[in-house]
Amino acid sequence: MAYNPRTRAYYISGEMADYTTAGNAYADVGTWEVGSLGTKRMRFTAADNTVNVQILGSFDGGTTYPITVVSEFAVAVATPVIQTITDLYTNLKVQADPAVDNVHGTLTTRYVGWSR
Repeated sequence: MAYNPRTRAYYISGEMADYTTAGNAYADVGTWEVGSLGTKRMRFTAADNTVNVQILGSFDGGTTYPITVVSEFAVAVATPVIQTITDLYTNLKVQADPAVDNVHGTLTTRYVGWSR
């Protein structure tokens, strides 16, 4: 985690590996350990075809993800979607599936979070 002395905030940014849907049910794209970050912002883009995405939350360090933080939303080709999360979780998990069965797409996920 990096510190910005100008804003007096800690922040972290990165990206998950691109994920191409392979089945017709939700599959794990990746996880993000958010610790005590207050605001988390995730940017999603799709290639080839529309992808449905949901974000799950964990309170136990990523052992379980019992909370649906953001329910299903569609990410269309050339139409980025940004989700902002301010509730506290220890980890977030992104899951994806094709918007239309057997019509697969690729999801790119980037994220940034800060402590204030």
